[in-house]
Amino acid sequence: MVKTQYNEQHMGAAYGPYGQMTQAPQVETMRIDDVIIRTVALVAATFVAALLTYGMVGSGDASSLGTAGLLMTVGGVVGLGVIIFSMFKPITNPFVAFAYGIGQGLLLGGVSAIFEQQWPGIVVNALLATILVFGAMLALYKFRILKASPVFVKVMVGAGIGIFALSMVNLVASLFGLDLGLFANDGNANTLQWIIAIGITLWAAFSFILDFDMIEYSANNGAPKKYAWAGAFGLTAGLIFLYWNLLRLLSYFQGD
Repeated sequence: MVKTQYNEQHMGAAYGPYGQMTQAPQVETMRIDDVIIRTVALVAATFVAALLTYGMVGSGDASSLGTAGLLMTVGGVVGLGVIIFSMFKPITNPFVAFAYGIGQGLLLGGVSAIFEQQWPGIVVNALLATILVFGAMLALYKFRILKASPVFVKVMVGAGIGIFALSMVNLVASLFGLDLGLFANDGNANTLQWIIAIGITLWAAFSFILDFDMIEYSANNGAPKKYAWAGAFGLTAGLIFLYWNLLRLLSYFQGD
């Protein structure tokens, strides 16, 4: 967690032994505005990358589809790699953060175009729903209706591990041509698929409370400015994950 990791940096060495202190190290601390600016930049990069593959897939041209498929594959691999890396260390490098955003954008744009062709209007609805849910979570946190209590954190972390494990099992199975029936690809979902989709979407929404709490804590306790990238990465990853799941959930509503 960022809360503890930036406190564990060996900044004290710069002060010298007790009784021999000279001058405190000058460390620029992060502000919430820093996180906002970086989040906007990451989301913009993701959106531009998504427009690229969205247009390629939407054109229907064979060569464009081939290029889009390659870009989507590379983007998916990069995104997955960064997410796994972020589980062990906060993403404070802007190049890594942008690599994730652009990679996910490339994948997101192509998949969105496929969904849009099958269910016209679903992409706009998913985008609007993502913005509304994010705004609602921000309001609930700001007015302290929802708080990152110890119990809340434990439940969210435990559920997050379960969701990640479930997703990895489903991904590995799909690579071997197996369909575990966890997600409906044609929009016609059964009861289990509805439960899974709703559960993951709710987790994606409530995960913003953890992000808001981390960002507020870091800003109030003098975290180094580089951790603004960690906050921006968390919000961007959360928005992307929420969009993916809302897109899937809305496709279920469109099923026969």
